Amino acid sequence: MDNHRVIYSEMNLAKNSKRQQRKSKDSKSSISETEQEITYVELNLQNAAEDLRGDDKSYQCKDLLFPPEKLTAGILGIICLVLIFSVVTRVVILCILIFFAIAIQNRNNSFQNASIEKAYDCGCCPEEWFTYSTNCYYISKEFKTWNESVMACASNNSNLLYIDNEEEMTFLDSLILQSWIGVFRNSSGHPWVALHGSTFELQIAETEYKYNCAMLHDGSLRSDGCESSKRYYCKHSFRSKAS
Repeated sequence: MDNHRVIYSEMNLAKNSKRQQRKSKDSKSSISETEQEITYVELNLQNAAEDLRGDDKSYQCKDLLFPPEKLTAGILGIICLVLIFSVVTRVVILCILIFFAIAIQNRNNSFQNASIEKAYDCGCCPEEWFTYSTNCYYISKEFKTWNESVMACASNNSNLLYIDNEEEMTFLDSLILQSWIGVFRNSSGHPWVALHGSTFELQIAETEYKYNCAMLHDGSLRSDGCESSKRYYCKHSFRSKAS
């Protein structure tokens, strides 16, 4: 009886030890499987993080890269701005130069007129002018049309030549061969008049074309085309100044 108990207890111990071994194996296998799952999850998370970082870099690179169309448009825009700036700068410089040139010309004209007026007030003629009787005369160095000659003399505070008598005409004709005089007419059917409006009394020879401006030519007066270019006399009378 006791022997049977001993054998039965030994058998139970053996069974219990086998069960414990199985349980330990099961627990070890379950632990290893859990570790594998954790490792797999960690690897997945690591790969996902690397993918996100790669996407961020690609997005940043995409943002930094411009399409060729935008780059070309930007370059063309810069070139246009540079060209516009250069053109505007040149126009401004040109306007400034023109302004200073006009100012200098006006100043020179004012000085010239002042010197002429001063000479008239002193009863003498300005420099480069000469005196005959009671008048001052200026012989032009350039050739101008009749209208241009009128304006040139007016800018010097004088008038385009008006012949008072034949003696004056003979004297002036000895100096230059051809010159405009301040006599004109509106058409061939109208009388010759002076710039101040009085009728001109001396004879003016007609040409076949019946021109409307008068000139001094070779000791006589004759008509000619107003647009032709000639020298001219400017005249200033002391008598007109005194009166």
